Amino acid sequence: MEGSMKGYLNKLGSAKLAIVLFFLLAGISILGTLIPQGQTAGFYLTKYGQALGKLILFFQLNDAYHSWWYIATLFLFLTNLVICSLNRLPFTLKLYSKDPADIHPEKLPNMIKADFEGNPDRLKEIILNKLSFKKAEKNLGKGELYYKSLNKFSFFSVYVVHFSLVIIIIGALIGAFFGYRGNMTILEGESSNIVQPLRQKDPVYLDFSVKLNKFILETYPNGMIKEYISNITIVDHNKTVEAILKVNQPFKYKDVTFYQASYNIIPEFKIKIKLNGKEREETISPFQPLNLEDRYSIALQEYGEAHGLIFMKVWVIEEEKGESREGLVISGLPPLEISFSEDKLSIEFVELGKLYYMTGLQAKRDPGNLIVYLGFIVMILGLVLVYYFDPKIFWICLKEKEGKYELYLGGYAKRERETLKTKLMELLEDIKQI
Repeated sequence: MEGSMKGYLNKLGSAKLAIVLFFLLAGISILGTLIPQGQTAGFYLTKYGQALGKLILFFQLNDAYHSWWYIATLFLFLTNLVICSLNRLPFTLKLYSKDPADIHPEKLPNMIKADFEGNPDRLKEIILNKLSFKKAEKNLGKGELYYKSLNKFSFFSVYVVHFSLVIIIIGALIGAFFGYRGNMTILEGESSNIVQPLRQKDPVYLDFSVKLNKFILETYPNGMIKEYISNITIVDHNKTVEAILKVNQPFKYKDVTFYQASYNIIPEFKIKIKLNGKEREETISPFQPLNLEDRYSIALQEYGEAHGLIFMKVWVIEEEKGESREGLVISGLPPLEISFSEDKLSIEFVELGKLYYMTGLQAKRDPGNLIVYLGFIVMILGLVLVYYFDPKIFWICLKEKEGKYELYLGGYAKRERETLKTKLMELLEDIKQI
């Protein structure tokens, strides 16, 4: 049982699994960047087609960084890092605690041998005082061993990098669980503090409100949209903050970041109504049904433009009997004729009225952001330790043999092994020059 559990843990902490999970997370991040986030289901079905759109929605790629499988991958990667680090720790502790003096003087790593004809006492003084070596408390007969250990702490540099990844993953998980990304729709001149998070039914109520002062729609000479801008005011009790929101120019207040995401233009329509021979002009909008003689209500269900014609889909309700009729009112065409049991009603399009602008904002709150930034700072520190503070040990052995003295130089480096011979030759030249 213990053997199978150990094997399972070894697989869970393997480098191969870490590479697979890393590329999986990278792939999700790429998809989360390429696929617009936080749009309606209809947006994906229209833009990518039914098949691909349904796949995007099924795998929650419309909100990739909060999807269940992204969170599960983060958890698995976190587990892999912890187990991998714990598996390597005993070996690293063994390297760190190993006594540099516990080595055979004639079997030094990368050994260089040279004859010495000077004053041995002077050489010993140079090795200890000028070169900052330590003398090994080891009986070598007619010889003495000296060593110098550099950057010993850097044996743990890889754990600093691993720890930074753990911090980043924890920050990402905090953001996924306790943060949100949602939509706000605000009519020009109105205020709102309601955010509708993606994939959640219950709205989030901000402790401040956002007022849309003015919405600006800029176009090219050919009529194509150039840019849309929201001039907003944050109202937080007695405090107000002015801001301009553009596409790719977000604004952050407290811990919520606002992005310009979309817009909508809502028109009023002027219509001519004839009821039992009596004619009148009225204005109808999607905001409120039109009441007619306290008996009929006319609601605007849909509107749009096709082939140069403006159309309105209206719903007429007879209040007393609860009867209802639907129909299309189209500009330039004869009026819509509707008959009830006692009355005849006709509705004719006259012209467009006032236009109302509504901005679509995305609000994002990520409480794990600062933790992620801290993780990246720790990662930079770890990478500096890895690449600029390589653990090294140098040995010098001075041994008397048949009335002559011989020098043995050796060295160990965790990573810079290619340049080690060069450094040993430089050390030998320094000894000769001094």
